[in-house]
Amino acid sequence: MIVFGNKELTDIAPVKIEDINVSPIQLNPVARQRAIESGAEFVRITGGTRNITVSFALLEIDNAIRETFMQGIRDWAQIGRELVLELPESEKCHLECAVTQLPDYSYRKWWENKLKIVFTCYNNPYWTSNDLMEVNCGTTFTVNGSAPPLMTIERRNTSQVANQSYSDGKDSMFFTLIPSGSMVIDLNRQTAVVGGSSIMRYYEPTSGWITPKTGANQNIRGTGVVKYRERWV
Repeated sequence: MIVFGNKELTDIAPVKIEDINVSPIQLNPVARQRAIESGAEFVRITGGTRNITVSFALLEIDNAIRETFMQGIRDWAQIGRELVLELPESEKCHLECAVTQLPDYSYRKWWENKLKIVFTCYNNPYWTSNDLMEVNCGTTFTVNGSAPPLMTIERRNTSQVANQSYSDGKDSMFFTLIPSGSMVIDLNRQTAVVGGSSIMRYYEPTSGWITPKTGANQNIRGTGVVKYRERWV
């Protein structure tokens, strides 16, 4: 089962999957060179992109039918879009990626194998849980995984409210005003919108933005619902 954008590859063409290769995330170390002593000060590791290569065969001797199948595969790839990719080895997780290489194939060698489609994860290179977890603000919860979760704070206001804050006990975010409508605070992207329009002009810049993290005994105080998806390297 290889599903991309909610469409199964084998429903598009009678391909024979030979291999699926998932590369590790590219690790980008950040360090500061010491001015006097040898060596450098380690700061952090940031995650880069990840590639997924699907190798397959298309055993169709008729050139016209073969080309019809290949065109279907090219359409299935939906070039230019990052979509959810589901692989058979990971039933509870998915990757978010875009197709960056289409198969290079021969019209003569209809029996050829090792046709390849390459996907690349850009925005979210981690394995991401299919399950969206929800807890009310003020409730203690645990986030599993080996990478920071995707996390938002959401609420719906029937009228505008003033002087609202959210705190995890370490950092506190303060908004002088939140208009009426559906609010979404994206803790990963550090954005806040109501009905799709930014409300960051109401954010107090001296506040401390809450950082999504893994671990137990987490509690975000405020009004609304915390929604998150666990992730793994």
